[in-house]
Amino acid sequence: MMPTRAWPAGPLGRSLLLGALTLLTATAVALAGPDGTELDNLWWLLAHLVPFVLATETIAVLDPRWFARWRLAELAAVASFALVFCVFVPKMFDRVLADDFDGFYGLMRTLAPLLILIIALPYRLGGGPAGAVRRMSYASLLVMLSGIEDLLFWVWRGSPIPAQWDWAHHMTVVLGHVASRTEAYLFIGVHLAAAAAILAMPSGLLWRRTRARRPAASAELPEVVRSR
Repeated sequence: MMPTRAWPAGPLGRSLLLGALTLLTATAVALAGPDGTELDNLWWLLAHLVPFVLATETIAVLDPRWFARWRLAELAAVASFALVFCVFVPKMFDRVLADDFDGFYGLMRTLAPLLILIIALPYRLGGGPAGAVRRMSYASLLVMLSGIEDLLFWVWRGSPIPAQWDWAHHMTVVLGHVASRTEAYLFIGVHLAAAAAILAMPSGLLWRRTRARRPAASAELPEVVRSR
């Protein structure tokens, strides 16, 4: 009997599997998730993060050598910008003109993590290390989840910081109650400190086994990549 090999085999199989899971989970969250600006509970918050994690891992396992010809890395970068500029920008303007804050917020909530992935994708396709993709993506996610933009909203307006942050629903579901101003500051600080810790993490700390098992994955890129 011939030995069987579990699928997926190699980086191509893993990237296809992870990509399919990303699309599946993103579709499920979009269809089954709560409408409007509020998150009902912590589980829904975590569910919204699953497609991002899978997309990050999909990008990390891509082999830049697959995109070394025909300037596919540059094409992917331009296509990513076109997605934002031709889809999200007009839709967000439309929601503003329609005085539909919930619709605008829903688009923004989708766009923010997408921008992280849009930065990570051309970086990886241009030859960036997989570990760096993970660090920059997960650190950026923590910055996004910190609520720093909620604080800066009031700062840039020159308005007093509210004592109760009842609009910051992601803080509410994590803490179990509406965050006070002090709790919000601590929430932001913890997330930013965690983001800094991820950025400072040694490259091989989490993924040493993978790199040791597949030394070819970190091999020097072909001449066509280095010459671009």
